[in-house]
Amino acid sequence: MSSNRVRPGFACGMSMALNFTRWGALACVLWLQTQVPTWGNTGTFIDRQQATDLRVVTYNVLWDTIFPDRDATQAAKFARVVNALDPDLLNLQEIGDPFCGCTPKNASDVLNLMNSIAPLPGSSWNVFMGGDNVIVSKYPLSLKRTNTYPVGDKSQAIALVDLPDDQFPTDFYLINNHYKCCGGNGSEEDVRRQKQSDAIVNWLQDARTPGGFVELAPGTPFAVLGDLNTVGGPGPLNTLITGNIFNETTYGRDSPPDWDGSFLTDSQPVHNATGTTDYTWRSGNSRSLLDYVIYSDSALDVGNKFVLNTVSMTSADRTATGLQQRDVTIGNSTTYFDHLPVVVDFRIFEFAPSDFNFSRSADGADLATWQAGYHVLSGATRTTGDADGDGDVDGRDFLIWQQQAGISGPPLSPVPEPGSWVMLIVGEAFIANCRRVRYQ
Repeated sequence: MSSNRVRPGFACGMSMALNFTRWGALACVLWLQTQVPTWGNTGTFIDRQQATDLRVVTYNVLWDTIFPDRDATQAAKFARVVNALDPDLLNLQEIGDPFCGCTPKNASDVLNLMNSIAPLPGSSWNVFMGGDNVIVSKYPLSLKRTNTYPVGDKSQAIALVDLPDDQFPTDFYLINNHYKCCGGNGSEEDVRRQKQSDAIVNWLQDARTPGGFVELAPGTPFAVLGDLNTVGGPGPLNTLITGNIFNETTYGRDSPPDWDGSFLTDSQPVHNATGTTDYTWRSGNSRSLLDYVIYSDSALDVGNKFVLNTVSMTSADRTATGLQQRDVTIGNSTTYFDHLPVVVDFRIFEFAPSDFNFSRSADGADLATWQAGYHVLSGATRTTGDADGDGDVDGRDFLIWQQQAGISGPPLSPVPEPGSWVMLIVGEAFIANCRRVRYQ
């Protein structure tokens, strides 16, 4: 895992930033990478707790200001932040400034920037853009889309991250968003935000169901994140978490979004991983929590998490991480932040194949699922009792459950003595296995 990670480096200082070209930035970063601590050894709140934690960052970067030809000062700050955080999956918003009277930046520009300020050893970053949202990944991306179906209010960057099989049990699905700004509770803008959340919940239901427009492998972890602009009523955020769809005519019935039929979880990070301050946007005395990482807690655990605020970091922590006090602010201000980077480190849970309801334990409920699906000869799925993935529900699936129920999760409640139908099934599976061995 460590061989695939970028070692932290720093961007050029302010004097060098005045001539911060793409190749100048690359030369600067390559030189300064030798001057900073090795990843994971800064001794600060920024460090991953485990080397295998998957670091996900979301950051609204204020309309293309991360690019040296648009704002050299902000670009130098961004380079330092990226190298300090060392994200595996970086989710940006406000790429492609529509107000500048110039050519908006695009995915290729982001790719070139990332490959210059934070080059990956022997490989390139992977980038996908939808609307003004960009997913930047150390790993390949597939199932890429710029909208759900039915569509919501605004385009998104949606993709499946193809994680290395030797390091992670499954892949990771991302929906990167920038919700409509402004407007209070019940305003036109709030209605548009609700439409976006309704569409996402419907899309996740489609993804969990065989067929349709998108289909994820059962148990695939996912996160819905970005700048959700929650300045109106609580409905849009509540819908993402609970699956309570407002417009059921267009987006279908309510659907608790997680694989186990439960709500999603808001990661709720705080500034620099300590205290209770959680705002992600600030302009002077105005502060708001606008940026979120919402995730499927059936499949994911969280290690470290924080909102990066370099202004309130200790000088010792800034020195250890190569950051400067105003790296997350605009210009020389210490009170105008625009948005702050939100960081969550995920650990992916590996479900037992016979954990049909994704409860993290093969138990009596999974036996009931298998029993209900028994003798389905084709078209069976994991959620209907097919533990070995061969499309049917038979005695071999029962044997898998029996083995895994004995070794995974907390102790089971006493199970009644199996009836003759169970004994027949076990015998059936035993004979099938014997035949399989005989003819191998």
